[in-house]
Amino acid sequence: MKSSFKYVVILVILSLSGIFIYQLFWLTGLYHSRQAQNREDIRMAIKNADHIELFDRADFLSKALHKQRETSAIADTEGGVAISTSFPDKDSVISERSILPLDTNIYNPSYNSKTLSKEAGEMLKSTAVKVGDDFSSLGELGLQMQRALHETIDTIKPISLARFDSILSSHLQKSELDIHHYTEIWNLEDSSIISSSVPANLDRTKYELYKWDYTTYHKRAYFVYTEPTKWETVRMMSGILFSSFLILLILTLSFAYMLWFLIHQKTVEQLKDDFTHNVTHELKTPIAITYAAVEAMIHYNITGNKEKTNKYLHVCHEELQRLGNMVEQILSLSLERKKVFKLKFERIDLNELTGKIVEQQTIKSSKAFHVCRKFTPDTICLEADRTHLYNILSNILDNAIKYSGDDPQISITAEETDGVISICITDNGIGIAEEHLSHIFDKFYRIPNENRAPVKGYGIGLFYVKTMIQKHSGTIRVESHPGEGSSFIITLPQTHER
Repeated sequence: MKSSFKYVVILVILSLSGIFIYQLFWLTGLYHSRQAQNREDIRMAIKNADHIELFDRADFLSKALHKQRETSAIADTEGGVAISTSFPDKDSVISERSILPLDTNIYNPSYNSKTLSKEAGEMLKSTAVKVGDDFSSLGELGLQMQRALHETIDTIKPISLARFDSILSSHLQKSELDIHHYTEIWNLEDSSIISSSVPANLDRTKYELYKWDYTTYHKRAYFVYTEPTKWETVRMMSGILFSSFLILLILTLSFAYMLWFLIHQKTVEQLKDDFTHNVTHELKTPIAITYAAVEAMIHYNITGNKEKTNKYLHVCHEELQRLGNMVEQILSLSLERKKVFKLKFERIDLNELTGKIVEQQTIKSSKAFHVCRKFTPDTICLEADRTHLYNILSNILDNAIKYSGDDPQISITAEETDGVISICITDNGIGIAEEHLSHIFDKFYRIPNENRAPVKGYGIGLFYVKTMIQKHSGTIRVESHPGEGSSFIITLPQTHER
């Protein structure tokens, strides 16, 4: 059993750890993927903001100059293309001689065409785009057109950095990136700043830098500083993180409950074994004593000796009464568990009841004890089940005698206040250690013997007491310190609705 339980615990822990590690690995991968997507979204936002700002200026110039913007391309037979943009006059005519067929690869060093100078050929080669290889070439072609347009328009109307930042903010918000950003325009040829929206006191080390080259010939670039996107990524993943945390929490609680249940079942199983051993021993003892007394009267012909006969009959009566009380307690707990248990309420004089209990314990106990009773008022009556109230008080008094050494001094006090009866039974016994106080009312629980003599019992007496008091709508608590005795305080309603 112990070995199997250990393997179950190990399997549960390994399963939970595996699920946690897999979930963490998956969430980490998702986080990095989302971060990469955010960075790509920022780059696309910069590109789109530049595109919109550029064409806004181009359209403005077209209207202001009354000229039509034209973008032209030069291509060779191998698919190489060079882009140029201009604002020609409406009356200008392009000579047919200026457009010559390129029937030879212009990138070949042996190309000797006289229509292009060496400088023009080098420029064409450096800015050409391969068209037709794949779909990405179309994007490159558009990018070349955008950069070529910059070369023409920027010399006439400079970039509006405020407009660019405004468009960039709008695109970032569309991508659910609510982050601050600042922009600089750099001349890469001499490493100078053309314009900037970056505050003078900005700590750039806390920002991420994105560079965007927007020209081809005269090297210019945007330097965009953005806040880190890690918290934005976490925010975007909040739904997945919450659901993952909830799943892990449910699994953890489920596994924890399962472990607790297994441990509890193991403890209950062990307690049941102890209970079976103890109750068997307790049941055998009164039976054996009664059997011995009856056998003595039968076989040794002592019926003529009235004194011995009375003694043996008294022993039989006491042991049978003890046996009956044990059976009654076990039966009561069984009925209570089946939910068919009902109390028979009647009016009881507490003074009379406690007097009978003390008298019964005096006859039963193997050692002398002294009981002091005090009631306020002198006569207290309450509605309760006589049999079970008798057993409740008898159990507590019996424990007080058993655990109080050779000279038990016990006090029973009762007080009536506003329809509530408080009963306190105090002894001068060995007391109860603090670590046991919260368990003494548990079924089958017995305090370890430690350094004291063993006391008979089977671990259901106080459980029975608490169960029956709760059936009476009452409460019980204990106050105790080792070596200073114990006090059991019971509260019961004086009347019950019927």
